[in-house]
Amino acid sequence: MSEDPLLSQIKSLNHQRLHLIWQATQAGGDLNDEDALLAQIMREHPEWYPIWERLDRLSDAELEKGGVNPVMHVMVHQTIINQINGALPAAGEVYRGLLAAGVDRHEAIHRIGTEFMAGFWEVLHDHRLFDKAKYLKNLKQLLAAAPPSLHRRRPQRRR
Repeated sequence: MSEDPLLSQIKSLNHQRLHLIWQATQAGGDLNDEDALLAQIMREHPEWYPIWERLDRLSDAELEKGGVNPVMHVMVHQTIINQINGALPAAGEVYRGLLAAGVDRHEAIHRIGTEFMAGFWEVLHDHRLFDKAKYLKNLKQLLAAAPPSLHRRRPQRRR
């Protein structure tokens, strides 16, 4: 089954955009807020630096390594960060709760992103709308499953 030509064009444009963002980042260029966020996320994944360097020339088959598509990965990161920063207040609450439980910032984003992608997969696989209520329920379950905080607050002394 061949890929939809429009989807192929969108992927190509997205790869070119990320490649240009990477080039601008390496050259110390100014980026708008959205592109600066993507550049930050790309820098947080040094294992993919060689991919960012050649992204404008890589096929999907060359891009995907070990079942992970780096482009999709950074896009999900961006989506989750946008949710945390106010697009979905519940995601921000869960993120802060995970941090308070001692989960590393990057790992907290990955955990939320995993739940997001599970819902997104259902959209693609079952051809239905995103189930926001289910996503929110799954996010809240992340907090219940989070490890206890490594840095518990000390009780304040009463005077």
